[in-house]
Amino acid sequence: MGAASKVKDALKFDIEVVKGPHTGLRLSFANGTATMGRGPENDIVLANDPRISRQHAEIRQRGNEFLIVNLSQKNFVMLNGESIQSEILHKGSVIQIGDSEIRFTPEVVASEPVMPVMPAAPPVPSPSASVLKPMAPTGLPQMPAAGMPSMPPGAVRPQMPMGHPQQGVGYQQQAPRPAPRPPSGGSLLSNPKARFYGIIVILALVGWYLMTPAKKGKDQNAFRTSAISMQDVAEAEKRTQELMNIKKEKYDSVQYKRAQENFIRGFRDFQQGQYARAREAFQVVLNLDPENELAKRYYHLSKIKFDELVKFNLIQGSRYREKKNWRMCQSNYSNVITMLQNRRDDPSYKEAKQFYEECTLNLEGGRL
Repeated sequence: MGAASKVKDALKFDIEVVKGPHTGLRLSFANGTATMGRGPENDIVLANDPRISRQHAEIRQRGNEFLIVNLSQKNFVMLNGESIQSEILHKGSVIQIGDSEIRFTPEVVASEPVMPVMPAAPPVPSPSASVLKPMAPTGLPQMPAAGMPSMPPGAVRPQMPMGHPQQGVGYQQQAPRPAPRPPSGGSLLSNPKARFYGIIVILALVGWYLMTPAKKGKDQNAFRTSAISMQDVAEAEKRTQELMNIKKEKYDSVQYKRAQENFIRGFRDFQQGQYARAREAFQVVLNLDPENELAKRYYHLSKIKFDELVKFNLIQGSRYREKKNWRMCQSNYSNVITMLQNRRDDPSYKEAKQFYEECTLNLEGGRL
């Protein structure tokens, strides 16, 4: 049951060698993993590439993604031009080992189409009863109510007071007309000539206030003259020139050039996976130029990568030790001892030294 479920969950992928002695080689895998190297025991055999280790790297499935893991302790593995130890693969990723470049293509899993959700139609407002109001008929003759005596011809019917509740249905109240506004010909603002002279007077008052010297008790710097502004500009130019001279002296100094050389060396070592040497180079840069933010960043990144590499070798050594692969076990623990040779009090160094001696004894015993 375990093997069947493993095959069921495994994803398919294809590889194609696009550069190197085996250019054109294409292989497909359906078990979720594949090893590559010069040895015939590998799934991807690249025997004609002398710069490839016997067991160099492994493509490994993890859930719904794939990883490329470096199994060689002497040779590098590069993914898309960057040196790695373990990294996630994507469609079109290019793996370089030795002189060979391998393109990785995973199987595309079709996803179920998602039905679009139609937006709900907005509710139709129902007509309100208050909108439709009966209109009272206007201009119709008023008929005498039932039971009331009719007026004789020529008589005048008394008028009902406005707002009386017994007004007829056809009665229509007229709003009073607004009183006519008096002509505004006497206003000063309506006269264009008066308005023009008023603006002239206001501008003259503002100009007189600005040109009057400041009185005692007022801020002497309330209005800055052009002479003071030019003096500020001259001082700013002087400070700028001084800063430019300081920067020029800094860039031309021997100390700055040494810092740049060590930064380039450290960056090259960082790209090649030599994190210990990269960290030393960036430390020299910080000693010469403590304000170099880029050197600070790569110094901390080198430390993180170095610790990750130590942990990776310890984990790989423990796996090979459990499988009784004494040669690979010895190789992984030897890498940890070499990397931590200046930190012998480190617990990782002591653990690697102990298991290295155990793997060495088992390896020598197997040869006897």
